[in-house]
Amino acid sequence: MSEYKILVIDDDFINRKLLIEILRKKLYKIKIIESVDGRDALDIIEEERDIEFILLDIEMPKINGLEFLDIYKSKNIKRVPVIAISSNDSRKKESLLKGANGFITKPITEKKLMNAIRSSMN
Repeated sequence: MSEYKILVIDDDFINRKLLIEILRKKLYKIKIIESVDGRDALDIIEEERDIEFILLDIEMPKINGLEFLDIYKSKNIKRVPVIAISSNDSRKKESLLKGANGFITKPITEKKLMNAIRSSMN
């Protein structure tokens, strides 16, 4: 069985490592690709056409998560589930309207992350 590719987009090193640690602990046969901002993530998506899931921070430099969702939606590529992540709960509605499949508020916990992933896969 091949690995399940997950793209983690967050400009904060600590947050990325926390997400990756939870994913590696709870999921098997995964390959995690890291991105530091929306611009970098869009480039990665163009190169890595077999990404199957995206974890997306909303507050980032260059291209933020909401801008990323707009551009991602306009691209002619396979859509995959996207979980938006923010410390600001007021970003939830806009994130979901722009195409995110789920939303979690920081601080991230194992339970919140895994529940959001399970919900977005249905």
